[in-house]
Amino acid sequence: MSRAEPSILSHGGRYLVAGPTPEPVEGTWDSARLLVVEFPDMDRIREWYDSPEYRRAREIREGATRIQMPFAEGSPPEGFTLPPRPTGA
Repeated sequence: MSRAEPSILSHGGRYLVAGPTPEPVEGTWDSARLLVVEFPDMDRIREWYDSPEYRRAREIREGATRIQMPFAEGSPPEGFTLPPRPTGA
């Protein structure tokens, strides 16, 4: 994660949720952590994912841990707002 964080921030990403094992109330969850990262748009997340900085983090992680990483496009539902993006982001 320490390798990935600078690359996430440099591509306009920001952490929305990061924490230990979630408590599933419906279904199952078999991962030790939950991390939700927001990017300005799908192009930026794809640029980040294919960037040399993140590629290096993926190589380090390979074989050491198992992750699930979906990309999802969307916006907050009506009546719901996200906190403002930090200035300079």
